[in-house]
Amino acid sequence: MAVKLTDLISQNRWWRGEGWEMNDQDLKRIKRRINRDLIKIPEGKLTVFRGIRRSGKTVYLKSLISDLIQKGQDPRSILYLSCDRIKKSQIKNIVEEFIIRRGGGYLFLDEITYMDGWELMLKELMEEGQFTIIATGSNPLGLKKKIDRLPGRGLEGNDYYFNPLSFREFVLSLLEVEDRDMGKPVEDALQAISVLKTSFKPDKADISDLIPYYEEIERLFRLYLFTGGFPDAISDLIEMGHVSSETYETIIRVILDTIAKEGKSEGIARAIMEKLLAIGPNRIDFRSLGSDIELHHNTVHDYLELLEDSRITFLLHPWDISKGRHFPRKQKKVIFQSSLLPTALYAYLRGVDWDGCQRFVDRNVEWIVEDVVATHLIWTLERPLMMEKHAFAGYYYGKKECDMVIFKDDCFMGFETKYGKLKRAKLPFQTIYLTKDEIDDDAIPVSLFLFGLEKSKRCL
Repeated sequence: MAVKLTDLISQNRWWRGEGWEMNDQDLKRIKRRINRDLIKIPEGKLTVFRGIRRSGKTVYLKSLISDLIQKGQDPRSILYLSCDRIKKSQIKNIVEEFIIRRGGGYLFLDEITYMDGWELMLKELMEEGQFTIIATGSNPLGLKKKIDRLPGRGLEGNDYYFNPLSFREFVLSLLEVEDRDMGKPVEDALQAISVLKTSFKPDKADISDLIPYYEEIERLFRLYLFTGGFPDAISDLIEMGHVSSETYETIIRVILDTIAKEGKSEGIARAIMEKLLAIGPNRIDFRSLGSDIELHHNTVHDYLELLEDSRITFLLHPWDISKGRHFPRKQKKVIFQSSLLPTALYAYLRGVDWDGCQRFVDRNVEWIVEDVVATHLIWTLERPLMMEKHAFAGYYYGKKECDMVIFKDDCFMGFETKYGKLKRAKLPFQTIYLTKDEIDDDAIPVSLFLFGLEKSKRCL
């Protein structure tokens, strides 16, 4: 079985020894490496990371490879393949040749879900038992329909959502940058909070140690809103002090590429997303949204489902509090999973630069922060398959509305974001009000609250 070496060697630079990271084709393309905590890879099993493109999955795989080598793993027993660069037949030949020469080892399969029949190949490889397999994917249809159909393949407990960085991770990543120079106000803020170790669960938020550092944390939170936790945008911020037009373009290309690969219309998607920007935090129903842009409600539903499966948006259903379940047919809320996404969409739809994007965020900061809060709350709880968003997250509206309501331990708890003026409402469950700068028994500044939140162990 003939195997072409050129592309294979360029993807596996560590085979040549130390210093490989300087010549790695993926690492050379990124402006700056944003570090994340590394998981422990279970030997002989399958580990999968699923998430939106440009969130850092490929760099994370390279970090795992570097960690394995530092811990003594033979570099030539580690095989990495980018599945969107190589045909399936080539991958099979390469893997078979690798088994003959090395007898197995670690197999990293990046963006495997854009390859036809990927789940069958994973099944065959796991049954052969020669490899510890680590795979990533961002194809929404392939992931949703197929990844949960791999029982008994060592995937249980090793399936992860891979998201943009949370606000807490954003701050910690900045603290690790040794050669940064982000201006005195930001540098002073980072220096001041470097001693903080506080973390908590959403329903037990103790911000006592964070209160003295409110001004510094709030300053960093504003920066986070412009990056949305995406590594490219964070790198821009560190290097240039603003998010580049190239990064906005990259994010838009990710969205449009996802839509195109699912056979959907760019024009229809653009019309729906433009309407979502106009609606902001308000409720929607598929029929009204479709009527406004002359689309059938089933078409609207299909596109919104695709955006959610692609980890671009979340679709929140209202809770029926009396029955402990969602109202399936009532109005929904659409929230963006990163604050960079609506900003990039605005730049795309209106042709604006960094200054225009700043004005967009300032003008819409209340609903952008509301989306950031909802997303962070979901990230603290969600796990693939067994703790999906639909099991615990929704919103409430009756005489009054609550942005985000979590159902946990047979109990509802509300989180109402009031980044403008604090107005309380009489709600049928305990509610925490998340404010810009007010504090009370039931009110916490948003930035302090989000700084203390950690993602779930299956949400990176």
